[in-house]
Amino acid sequence: MARQPQTYERNALHSMKPMADKRTIELDAQLATRPFELDTRWSVITGAPCAGKTTLLEELSKQGFEWHPEIARVYIERQLKAGQTLQAIRADEGRFQRGLIDSKVELELNTDPNRIVLFDRAMPDSVTYYRVAGLDPRDVVNDCFHRRYAHVFILDRLPFTADHARTEDERTADFLDVWLERDYRALGYNVIRVPVMPVPNRVNFILTLLKRGKSV
Repeated sequence: MARQPQTYERNALHSMKPMADKRTIELDAQLATRPFELDTRWSVITGAPCAGKTTLLEELSKQGFEWHPEIARVYIERQLKAGQTLQAIRADEGRFQRGLIDSKVELELNTDPNRIVLFDRAMPDSVTYYRVAGLDPRDVVNDCFHRRYAHVFILDRLPFTADHARTEDERTADFLDVWLERDYRALGYNVIRVPVMPVPNRVNFILTLLKRGKSV
């Protein structure tokens, strides 16, 4: 019988230790072999801003796939409609990122692990976004091991453009492109890079791997 997720206390001691740069601290090499609480049939589609995630997921949904939109974007758009400004929403980036962790945990607990579901970003993305926010990425690690994803696809970048819910710039997008892959690999995933090509080709690329049952 699969063990149910536990509630972990995030290790605040890490955050109290002085570090030269939290953005580039390496995760423990032993994490790559750490067991997960539960395997799933979920797949993650992630990447830097302007990688084409939403467009690709919308096309995959037309093929009958269930998908969860990016938690951060859903939250931001809800707050914007309520009259908040983007600057106010992201004024305390640390608080914002910590709040997303709780939302991701809740989403995973309420998603059937035996269903094939696509996620626009997933828990390990928070490791990398903690780096961007100047927080200790190790504080997210325990939450990354509640569920194991069957596939992790990282989309290669398209030309960067800003929008109403995006706060990243070109330099941050470059950083995310590199560190998302490094962090997923450090957590034991065999990341699959999806090259830049027409959307139908990207759809076929992913469908081929899903149909083969190739997992990570």
